[in-house]
Order: sequence, then C-alpha cells, then structure tokens
Amino acid sequence: MRLCGRLLALFLGLGSAAAFAQATPPTPLSPDDVAAAIAAAKAPTPPTPYVLKGASKPVTRNAPLDPEVAKTLDPNKILTFGAVYTPFIRAAILARKAADAGRAFGPADIPAEIQDSLTYVAALPRERTDVTGPDRLVDTIFVIVTPPGSTDRAQIVQPVWVKPDTGQLRNILGPSVPERAMLAAFSPDAIQAGREFVIVYAGSVYAQRVEIRPQDVSAWR
Repeated sequence: MRLCGRLLALFLGLGSAAAFAQATPPTPLSPDDVAAAIAAAKAPTPPTPYVLKGASKPVTRNAPLDPEVAKTLDPNKILTFGAVYTPFIRAAILARKAADAGRAFGPADIPAEIQDSLTYVAALPRERTDVTGPDRLVDTIFVIVTPPGSTDRAQIVQPVWVKPDTGQLRNILGPSVPERAMLAAFSPDAIQAGREFVIVYAGSVYAQRVEIRPQDVSAWR
C-alpha cells in the first residue's frame, strides 16, 4: 500500500504519502450487527451491497482536463462507481446464503477474513467511451476519503488496507461482488456525510470525486 500511497500523493501534488492521516484500527463485528443481519436476511428481497453512485466530478493533476475526456462527462448523469459492503451487509449476505442452503447461521459462520468493523469499497474500473476492446476499462489503483474538494494532507484518510482485486471477497460472498474492481477498507469514522471518496485510475492523471451524501450514511447500515 505504501507504493500506491506515493502514487496517490504525487497525483494530488501532496508530497510524501507519510503525511496522510491514518485510519483507526478495526474492531470486531458486534453481536448486535450480526443479529440484525440475520433478521434482515429473512426479508423477501435478498440483501445486496450498497451502490456507490454520483455525478461525474473529475480530478486532474496540475493540468486541464483532457478535452476528449471532458466531452464524455455529463454532470447531470448519475454514474455507478462501485459497491459498498458494511459489516452489516456482509453478514446479511452470508446469512441469506445460509438460509437458502437450509443451514443455520451465527457469528461463528462469518469467515475471519471479513470479521471486522471496516467498510469495504469495491471501486469499479472507469469505462472509456473513446475506445473499444480490452483498453475500454481503466482499473482503479487507489481510493481515499477527503473533505469536499480538499487536498489538505492533514485531512486525507487512507484505507486501512487495499487489495488489487475482489477474488477473496467474491469467494466468500458470491456474485454480489464485482469480478473486476479494486477493494479498499475504511474504518467506520472515515465514512461521514459531506466527505468524498477520491477514486484514482491507472495510467492517467484522471480521477473522480464521489460525494458521501447524508442519505448514503443513513442507508449504509
């Protein structure tokens, strides 16, 4: 993650990634969350991850936005940038899988790999409209949380950890996890209304800011 942090620091013109604020260490999943997730899994509609969406808010590094990119951006169009997996929704998805298989479910059935209080963000690739074929998708390489529009190094929150792919989480939760995405885990206090995710894409100076809205915080149980 240190290398990705340096790349991100360079992208935002912030100098050393060591200056980034560090997230709070994780704590175990609470019994109340597990009990609530088991109850939610019994609803007629299966639990699904929360959708990370918003208007296009591009970020560039010390340069104007590429005119070809700018032409593809519609500020009135709501885009999907990824999926959000809180401890509650992870447990609910697992509880529903167990119920569908006719098995009982309890806290011990949550794999150790995801038994924490962190919120996972699966950031999808950026889809280019100017090309076709394999180069059409540009992978995410890093995600941070910042105040709106800010690059103040003292206020930037890095993820607790990042993974370049979703393979492990997909093996645990199933097809609700996208096959192609980067995974970043944040402590609960990082996810606050009014802050923004900054999603950085590979191979360019192009990134996106995605607002964390009050209705998101209310819904992301």
